[in-house]
Amino acid sequence: YIERKRPNESLQYHLRVKSGDNTWYRCSMNEPIPLSQWMPSRWATIETVGDNVKKRESTWPQTVVDVARGEFNVNGDNNTIHEAKSSAEEKAYYQNAVVIAYLLVQHVMGAVPMAGNGNGSVKINVDPNSIKVKLTVEDWTSQSCSLGSVSVILEPSTDTRRSIFYSLGEVLLILFSRQETIAPQCRATLLSRQECLNERDSANREADTFDSFQDTMQRALMFLDLEEGGGDIMMDDLLELPEKRATTTPSTFSTLCTNYPTLPISVCRLIADVMEGSNGGVALTKTSFTSLEEVLEDLKRMMFEPDVFLHNPSDPRIDFGRRLYGREREISTILSVANGISSKRGSGALEIISVHGYSGSGKSFLVNQIGRYLSTKGWIFLEVEVDRMKHGDAAFSMIISALDHYFATMESMKFRESDDLRYCNQVAAKIAEALGPVGVDSLSRAIPSLNRLVGTEVTENDYNNKHQNNIVRTGEEYVMYEERIESLLLALVDAILTVGRPILLLYDANSQWTGDIESQFLEKLLKHIADRTSSRQNLLFIECCGNKDTSTMASHDFVNISRIEIDEFSKPALNDAISHALCLPPRVTAPLSEIIHIKTMGNITFVLEFMKSLEKSKILTYNASERQWVWDTDIVPLQRISESVAGLLMRKLLNLDKSVLDCLIVASCFGSQINVPIIELLDGLRGVTNIGANLDRAVEEGILEKAGPLYMFSHNSLQRTVYEITPQNSRNQLHLDIGSTLISKSAGAPQEVIEELFSVALSHINRSLPNGENGQANEINLSSSQRSVFAKLNLKAGQKAISNKADFSLAKFHLKAGMAFLPEQCWRDQYDLAFNLHIEYANALLVQLEYKELDTLCQALLLKSRCVEDQIKIHEILIAYLFRSGKFPEALEHVRSVLDTLGFPLPTSIDKDTVRAVLEALRALASSFTPEQMRKFPLMTEDVPKQAMKIMGSVPILCTYSSPTFAAMIACQMTQLSIQHGLCAESAVAFGNLGFAINSILQDFNCGYKMGNLGLTVFQRFKSDTLIIKTYVPIFGFLKSWKEPLQSCSEGLSYAIHEGSLAGDHVSISLAKVVLNRHLLVNGYKLSELRMSQESLCREMMYNKQEEKFGAFFYQSLGDLYAIMSFIGEPEDRVASIFIPREKCDKALLEIYSSTKNASVLQIFYYQRFLQCFATKDFKSALDYSQEYDNLGNGMISRITDVPIVFLSGVIGFILARKTEQDGMFDVGEHRRMQMQMWADHGSRWNAENKSLLLQAEKNYTTGNLDEAKACYEASIKSAKEHKFIHEEALAYELYGTFCVETGHLENGTGLLRKAQSRYAQWGAIKKASEVFPLM
Repeated sequence: YIERKRPNESLQYHLRVKSGDNTWYRCSMNEPIPLSQWMPSRWATIETVGDNVKKRESTWPQTVVDVARGEFNVNGDNNTIHEAKSSAEEKAYYQNAVVIAYLLVQHVMGAVPMAGNGNGSVKINVDPNSIKVKLTVEDWTSQSCSLGSVSVILEPSTDTRRSIFYSLGEVLLILFSRQETIAPQCRATLLSRQECLNERDSANREADTFDSFQDTMQRALMFLDLEEGGGDIMMDDLLELPEKRATTTPSTFSTLCTNYPTLPISVCRLIADVMEGSNGGVALTKTSFTSLEEVLEDLKRMMFEPDVFLHNPSDPRIDFGRRLYGREREISTILSVANGISSKRGSGALEIISVHGYSGSGKSFLVNQIGRYLSTKGWIFLEVEVDRMKHGDAAFSMIISALDHYFATMESMKFRESDDLRYCNQVAAKIAEALGPVGVDSLSRAIPSLNRLVGTEVTENDYNNKHQNNIVRTGEEYVMYEERIESLLLALVDAILTVGRPILLLYDANSQWTGDIESQFLEKLLKHIADRTSSRQNLLFIECCGNKDTSTMASHDFVNISRIEIDEFSKPALNDAISHALCLPPRVTAPLSEIIHIKTMGNITFVLEFMKSLEKSKILTYNASERQWVWDTDIVPLQRISESVAGLLMRKLLNLDKSVLDCLIVASCFGSQINVPIIELLDGLRGVTNIGANLDRAVEEGILEKAGPLYMFSHNSLQRTVYEITPQNSRNQLHLDIGSTLISKSAGAPQEVIEELFSVALSHINRSLPNGENGQANEINLSSSQRSVFAKLNLKAGQKAISNKADFSLAKFHLKAGMAFLPEQCWRDQYDLAFNLHIEYANALLVQLEYKELDTLCQALLLKSRCVEDQIKIHEILIAYLFRSGKFPEALEHVRSVLDTLGFPLPTSIDKDTVRAVLEALRALASSFTPEQMRKFPLMTEDVPKQAMKIMGSVPILCTYSSPTFAAMIACQMTQLSIQHGLCAESAVAFGNLGFAINSILQDFNCGYKMGNLGLTVFQRFKSDTLIIKTYVPIFGFLKSWKEPLQSCSEGLSYAIHEGSLAGDHVSISLAKVVLNRHLLVNGYKLSELRMSQESLCREMMYNKQEEKFGAFFYQSLGDLYAIMSFIGEPEDRVASIFIPREKCDKALLEIYSSTKNASVLQIFYYQRFLQCFATKDFKSALDYSQEYDNLGNGMISRITDVPIVFLSGVIGFILARKTEQDGMFDVGEHRRMQMQMWADHGSRWNAENKSLLLQAEKNYTTGNLDEAKACYEASIKSAKEHKFIHEEALAYELYGTFCVETGHLENGTGLLRKAQSRYAQWGAIKKASEVFPLM
């Protein structure tokens, strides 16, 4: 029975349990039982806090459940279903009543006889401040019991089970209605309904089945007749068919709704289905329960999702909401990766998740939902969608768009919590430090919101430098400008990621719309991030792809790639979705879901459209009286559905009003996103009117979505389908009409969209041109003046795309369109316009590495050009293309040709003797200049010498190695022009390379060093970041090391690389890094860090395809990596798997030397083999390689690689002189000692002193002067320590220890060897440290 002593007190329930032998038992359970024991194991404990029930209902973590349901708010975004207004007290009561009902039903199901009973009770405290339930089971021998005012007759038949259901329903009715009893009239009606149900025997049910079959056949015939268009029968007739089984007794559901109008409709439905329930597995009505387990399932839904299944929704629309149905596994996978990143407990690699699935499968929605959730947990979510109607580099535009969105987010974060403000300040500081004022200003053109966050001020010097960098003149400068912007973007990304807040970047692009260039850039960006520990640990990159075999990123050591396949809905997931959409229990929607799954195969696009078609056909309707969705499961299977997504969408579109469809056709020409103020200017075009109203109707149909001033197609497939309704030729004319109309009405557009309007208009005009699709020809007739105007507009747009955003792909689109618009006689009547379009287009081809088309275009342009100046511009592009494609001889011939044309010819024969003679004459002339004179030297003002200097300045540093004599002659010519005509920015390169030539050819180190200082003085006058690498590498890489500490030379190179990276010229930067890392190895830089840097360099060369164009330098860099690893003792397998094995690398270098006869290639090969042999103590082979190295050089210390060759081969010579009887070993050691002593006396004592002392010690030991040897060993150790050469300090300790051991001072020698081990270990030479012992 139910007992309530006072109206506001808690309810008490008293139940008796009968066993199979009809004996009544009383259960004795004296202790309170926690709720977790009342719930099935896969449903966790329900906690209560006040009126709010916190729940966790499945085996998935709560975060997964929250994301799947969309139960989180982002900046006030409310994703919950709208509800009818009800008081908080009512809501709380109903939610707690559901919990009580659940526990009550479960207790009835699980009650069992228990022996040894005493008087006791079970107490379940749902809420200490609300309702308490007391379940008491007592002995009873009677066949009847009383539940409050409800009388229940229990009989040993099937009716007994039914009466239990009905009795349970009355208990629930009293519980939810909060009344003492059930009104007599209502109860009488309910019991009458029960009697009607009891009268239905099996025969009746069979008759009903036959009647149902007859009914179905009649409806099917009518439906098919309608589909074929015969007769006057309308679809509405199907809904008006007379019911076969008219009932005289009101249904339980209608009775409850009438008598209890304040109860939620879902509660009325639940109680009605319980009262009409049967435990025999056969439903007595369409929705009645067949088991108590089903009752529990419905109560669970109400308990855990009251907004959907308990409270009355105010809006009866079919709404799938922001839920993710059946995607818990995918959500869990992504959140697991995200948690590893945010908790710093992940793998430390760059995490990439590739989501694959058919179009419309919900890939983007899945990731968006997770991104929005993570943004509530401190993440930053950036989404970028590629629009196929937009032109330009998709990946480049992606990162620009993502960064602009990021900085816009930063703007809003400034006004949030202190942590957000601190983060913004840290990001701003990192960016300012990484980019500098000029870099920030340059990128702010493409990312306007950047400058608002960082707010750096550009000084006058910065402005002059920026102005110079942004004036694009030659093809080489075009390439460097593009590389500069790319480098700035990479530095910007690094600065953002190093701050530490995790970022999710969604790249939402169907692979069929992205090209090779775009994917290469994106892959390069990701590899750049992956190579940097501080960056890769804070990024989660997710790409949504339509093609199951496509992925942006290939394998990488520091990248984890997870793959997720989004397939069709399973039957349970589809039923869950439909259940939520209709706010009905899954058991009720299961028959409908079964049919829909068969019809759609679980394809979400088909499901959504099929549901809408059912609603539109009135097969699925909302019954206002029953306040729920109803349908006829006999008719639903007869509704037709297209066999493809395209057919389905086309059918949907053709059912629209013509005015709406016409507006959509115009809107589709804009792409996936349409700006309202712009498209409304087209009102009246081709009879299209009321554009805004018609597009709003499309929003109601679910074809468009609207956000502020933007309309967006709800899916790309919709935009494509609408766009392709118009035939190709008509589409071209439509684009032209749109573009022309927008320009003509631009005066009426809001000021804030003017720039976008002209860009959009021109894009439409360009799309009127034939695009090669389906072989369509252009049938649009344009006048000559129209063509000229369109060509000029495209020229300006292309130049703007380059100057503002360095978007050469977009520039190429405009320039190519401009060329297509040129009138027929353009080269005769409009030469300047035609030439400028073609030359700019050639530059765009150069940047985008489209060399084949570029070569053809330039050859044609040379025939069309009218003047020398224009021909030189073409040659400049050809020179840049040939150099960058590795065709050095052809490039140098073009350089010679241009210089001849300009009147500054090079000598006919450029050999060593000619170069030496020119160098000697120029040395005498240039030696008299001082840095002070260079600061005041006149500037170059004549255009022709400037052009010649720019041409020669474009010759890359690589020519210093590939064609050293030609490079030396270029340096001489540039220096002569600078002295005769004044200084320009390229004069710094001239003096630096002149010094290198004097150093290496004339062996005049002092003069070479002086020329290098003059070059730095000139550089300080112009401060051209684009020339810093070409200036600093010869000076700090080769000249200054003769006089200044090697560590300071490395610092100069590092500075140049940093500044040059932001200026572009990737090839020169790679070479500078090669030189820097060789410096660092000679300096004793920590090997572990140097090894990582060298591997990163080799990767960069691969990413930039430099192993193909400049193979020698790639293989040399890889050889340097293997040499470093030989000192560490690291196995070569891992590096070999990434690149190629060392043996193949050596073979490749020898093959390059064989084909080019470039001595520097073979010299570096011998240098690397020498180091590897020394590390493994193969001294004999090492000495042979050093001899081969000398044979190819000058035997002097003029390059950084000469230092270890001279020093270590001298050590080997003295060791072999002592340990072997081989002739000449002592002479080798002595020769090397004298070379090092000369460097110490006349060059840099800092660099050479410790080496010279150690060689002197070895000489004294070999000749038996032991006391002098001991003093020199100790002096060498002291000098190496003072000058920070830890590796040479270790070697000195090792040789000194060996000396002591071999001369009988074992204890002293052992201590010295231990110190050697310690120093080797600090250096990172682990293998060397483990092998420290007397050398022979």
